[in-house]
Amino acid sequence: MATNLSRDAEVGASRPTVLVVDDDEDLADTCRYWLEDDDYRVVTAYSGEDALDAVDDQIDLVLLDRRMPRKSGDETLDVLRAEGYEFPVAMMTAVAPDTDIVDMPFDEYLVKPVDRDDVVDTADELLARSDFSEAVREYFALEATEAALSTREREALRDEDQLVELESELDETYEANEEAIAQREQQLERLTNVNRVIRRVDRALVDSETREAIDAAVCGAVVGTEPYRAALVAEYTDHSRGVRPREGAGAVDETLDIAGSQLVEGVESAVDDGEIQLLTDVDVAGFEDGVALVTPLSYREKSYGALVVGTTAEHTVSDHELDVFAQLGARIGNGITAVEQHRLLLADTVAELEFRHGDRDDPLVRIAAETGGDLSLRGIASNDESGLTCFVDLVGGDGEAALELAAELDAIGSARLVADGGESLLELSVTEAAIETLSAVGATVRSFDVTDGEGSVVVEAAPDADLKAIASAVQSTYDDIDLVSKREVERSVQSTESFRQDLSDRLTDRQRAALETAYSAGYYEWPRDSTAEEVADAMDIAAPTLHEHLRAAERKLLESFVDETV
Repeated sequence: MATNLSRDAEVGASRPTVLVVDDDEDLADTCRYWLEDDDYRVVTAYSGEDALDAVDDQIDLVLLDRRMPRKSGDETLDVLRAEGYEFPVAMMTAVAPDTDIVDMPFDEYLVKPVDRDDVVDTADELLARSDFSEAVREYFALEATEAALSTREREALRDEDQLVELESELDETYEANEEAIAQREQQLERLTNVNRVIRRVDRALVDSETREAIDAAVCGAVVGTEPYRAALVAEYTDHSRGVRPREGAGAVDETLDIAGSQLVEGVESAVDDGEIQLLTDVDVAGFEDGVALVTPLSYREKSYGALVVGTTAEHTVSDHELDVFAQLGARIGNGITAVEQHRLLLADTVAELEFRHGDRDDPLVRIAAETGGDLSLRGIASNDESGLTCFVDLVGGDGEAALELAAELDAIGSARLVADGGESLLELSVTEAAIETLSAVGATVRSFDVTDGEGSVVVEAAPDADLKAIASAVQSTYDDIDLVSKREVERSVQSTESFRQDLSDRLTDRQRAALETAYSAGYYEWPRDSTAEEVADAMDIAAPTLHEHLRAAERKLLESFVDETV
């Protein structure tokens, strides 16, 4: 039996917002980086006063330092509760806990130093606990207080009697709400397990250099965590029109015979519909006892098959779990795309496709044609939304007119005139354009130019790529576009290419995107064409996060230069 479940990492509840309060600005900014990387929105405040100014009804939870000058974290917490804010608060402090914390209205207590897992796991758990009943939330808050005090010797506490009273209250609260608490404890345990899967998969993606390595590492990462007993990556493409296992782990491996089974139908539906499938009563070894989750693996429009995960018999799949696996499918697809692009970079030969493109349904062609200018692509970078941020030069056209036109086009999410004059530079966030379609199916855009209303697009792909599918994707979207040439191009081995390969090896996707976006936006010009805040806005990240990525990317750029030239 199959159930079709629409789960998309981009759809659903809005990203939760965390207020991070700490007078240690480096730590506050680091926490922001960790949380934003886990899809939280973050507001930082470097004092208690700033926190009270920043707080509003949009805040979902708070990480609060205790020891701050002027207004301490304890005082700030009292004001927040007095003003009626009921969001969960975690004290995050180097102050050793004592019985003075017993009456403090916090929900969790973290003792510094803290690491990424401490911060993100606490945020995840507090967010989950915010939906619990008041009595159950109170139980977990009391439990957190007791856990903090249990790190100290009883004899060293200021008032041991207060701890005894706390333990008594904790027992009474548990006895009065035993069934509800047990249910919520199980929910939190599942949350912890799912988050552990996310971290293991993320590490696998970072450490893997080939598609095969990703398949094996992902399957191993999933089955290393309860309640998942089997994991299988299955291939299903337009080219093969069949389903075959690529890799397996746990109770199955890649030799598993799934022909004619319910898994085949599940994989086909997941890939074709782009939605998670839940299968029960699966008559395949390794999946027969529990539920099989079939998650499509994709990056934008490019499909890489599906991840099939088998659970233990007693496990019930939660909505949160479905959301997490939807996100994992996108992350894995993104990781596979990255290694495929790296393989393309290292290839001795590539397939080059050139298209003639005059379709004015493409916003870039239309902007050039209606402003009477010639347009050329300067730089391109993926953004967190379903599209691209591109920087285009407009020569001979009116930059202000181009900006006004861009604001009217549905295919452009946002637009900014970076520089104006004889040659204008525009920053455009595009959700529909030929370059976006080609990028989405795995091609690398090398150039895009529009002269006298007529466009030319040149892309590269791996020699073994499905070139027909690449051409079909863009030609089925735009009527006035033709493939004018297709050829295999040899790459000459040059020191410049070696330098680029080495740098590409060192940079993460986010670091590369930050570097390319900043460069294309004129951030490195003097005077700067774009501020750090404007570049960060273009990437939909915070300025401190941008600086973190840029600093790491710049360091690796210099390392590559020194290693290559010295």
